[in-house]
Amino acid sequence: MAEPSALTAAERTFFEALDRRGVRYLLVGLSAALLQGANVSTQDIDVWFEDLSDPRIGEAVREAGGIWLSGSFGLRPPGIGGDELGDRLDVVTHMHGLEGFEAEHARALSVDLDGLRVKVLPLARIVASKRATNRPKDQAQIPALEEALAVIEGAGDDG
Repeated sequence: MAEPSALTAAERTFFEALDRRGVRYLLVGLSAALLQGANVSTQDIDVWFEDLSDPRIGEAVREAGGIWLSGSFGLRPPGIGGDELGDRLDVVTHMHGLEGFEAEHARALSVDLDGLRVKVLPLARIVASKRATNRPKDQAQIPALEEALAVIEGAGDDG
């Protein structure tokens, strides 16, 4: 029996295709928090790209059997979908309360996701963004995120 996977076959193909093409991205939000041990749940995978106009994103989406919607003049946000990729991948265009992609990418952690190495926004930065966004659903997650952060930070202590 095959081991359970956090990613569908198409999602795995998508992330592998991004990596092969050298597309810089970060996993952010609760999906990134889960990968760092936070006791939270989410149904989507939030992906923040360095450059949404990069044609390699669309190439990677198509390789995974999906559709890349690049957005249109601020009227429609970019999106990833299609029969193979479904609707679990959310494209993030802005992270409230944080610096730009370059600075946040420099702080990113590299973690294992089903045998793939992916860059994730550190938990402290996820908390900062959730606080800045200040939506009720984000505020509700902060205690669990802070608890996970305390455990992580405590793991580095000698006492």
